[in-house]
Amino acid sequence: MRSAILVITLSLFLVSEAVAQSPDDGKVTGNSYVNSYFHMSYAWPKFLQPYDTSALHLPPKSPYENEFLLFSARQGEEPFGVVVLAERLNAVTPHSRGLRDGADLLDRIMKGFKPEEHEVTLSRRHFTSEEGIVFDEVDYTDLGGYESGVAAQIGQFVILFKCNAKSANDLAEMTRSASALRLVK
Repeated sequence: MRSAILVITLSLFLVSEAVAQSPDDGKVTGNSYVNSYFHMSYAWPKFLQPYDTSALHLPPKSPYENEFLLFSARQGEEPFGVVVLAERLNAVTPHSRGLRDGADLLDRIMKGFKPEEHEVTLSRRHFTSEEGIVFDEVDYTDLGGYESGVAAQIGQFVILFKCNAKSANDLAEMTRSASALRLVK
């Protein structure tokens, strides 16, 4: 009897280890992206549709397990939409001393622009949502296009919503949807 209990207990432990959560544990449910690891739900604007993240032309994934591509949505066949990433805080790599917070991530994005890209900052803000999520946002134009970065801190990660739009109104709707991020159980 004792050995049967031990076997059952060991089996349950191994099964729970096999289904351990990761930042990649997200799925589309209705008109929302829900991630069980971060306990978050994001409802994208109605003019966007989910887009296969593997079809995006992004730099290779970091080998240091500190960056995770979570979700993307696009405006039809046009190159406008949102890409959602997670970046682990304070993850030191050979190329970085790690991020301190969302403002630090947005500062690094803005410093990466070249003068010929004619980036113009439209607005920048720091706020806390009603749910207690700390956000940092920067809206800007880049070569005439409307862009934004909305960073939300959840646990030991910054969730970045990188948005680009063909109009200021579309960008405003994208940033509103990002800052309406909800925590779920």
